[in-house]
Amino acid sequence: MRPKLDEELILKAALPFFAKYGYKKTTLEDVAQALDMSNTNLYSYFRSKRDLYQCCVDYAIDQWQEYVRQQTSEIEEPKAKLVMAWRSAVGYIVGNEQMMALLKNDPTIFPMFPNVDPIEEYNDWAVQYVREILEEGIEKGVFRANINIDIAATMLFGWYKYLIVSAVEMEELDSALIAETISTLSTILFDGLLVVPEEGV
Repeated sequence: MRPKLDEELILKAALPFFAKYGYKKTTLEDVAQALDMSNTNLYSYFRSKRDLYQCCVDYAIDQWQEYVRQQTSEIEEPKAKLVMAWRSAVGYIVGNEQMMALLKNDPTIFPMFPNVDPIEEYNDWAVQYVREILEEGIEKGVFRANINIDIAATMLFGWYKYLIVSAVEMEELDSALIAETISTLSTILFDGLLVVPEEGV
């Protein structure tokens, strides 16, 4: 009897097909053949192609968020940690062809203004992560204490989402423009738009 495969191996094999061909054009035959197994055997792991696809999306986003956690885990200064969260999240997408293709093929995965959020659990984690950075910054006296943290976290997540959606929608990826956008957002966030008058003027 053939030993049961680790589900992660199946997801790793299926993800390139969904990324390259999209959900509709990918078949279970494609995935089963890549794994040297039968369709029937594949159904013993996943109920349907939709189930396999959703698990692949969840797996891809898990990898994405784990990368952000790793990139920010050693940073203690809240401002630097917040900027790195943005940079690493966007950088991961820009540098990951499969993830970029997956989002291009299926914009419903990460819509800018969703009526129904298919990855609500992951987005809620991202908002909570930003909230924790803000709380840490307030405790350390880096960020203002008189802000509504829930609103601020949601707004900052909205900026981050704008960056991701913009990168995905570009016909040709402009890394310099993305970097400049992150820099501009950081300047507006931390320094504001108003010119501070010099003392005595």
